[in-house]
Amino acid sequence: MEIRPDLAGSDRLFVKAAEFDASFEVYGVAPVQAFGTVLDRELYFRARHDGWSFDVADRTCHLPSDGYRDSDGFYREGNYPNASYMPLPEAVEIIRRCLREYTGVSV
Repeated sequence: MEIRPDLAGSDRLFVKAAEFDASFEVYGVAPVQAFGTVLDRELYFRARHDGWSFDVADRTCHLPSDGYRDSDGFYREGNYPNASYMPLPEAVEIIRRCLREYTGVSV
């Protein structure tokens, strides 16, 4: 996994995870968010209040958190105290764990 900061100076990380065929960017506060792709499907991460969620869109590009939970998408959530201010490297680690589960790649 390659993680690089935004050279423009904003609080943003760009991540390329070739081992999962994924790339995404993580940024923000209240909420912390990530947008990107994994295996040519949209991924979305959000951390707010005391929890986080991770979505991978189904084959028709719908996210489970948008009400499509019975699709072939992927959804995980967890508790995290004061998640709105989660450090970006911690968000990347949670996303890495979710990508491992989603892809079945144990890196």
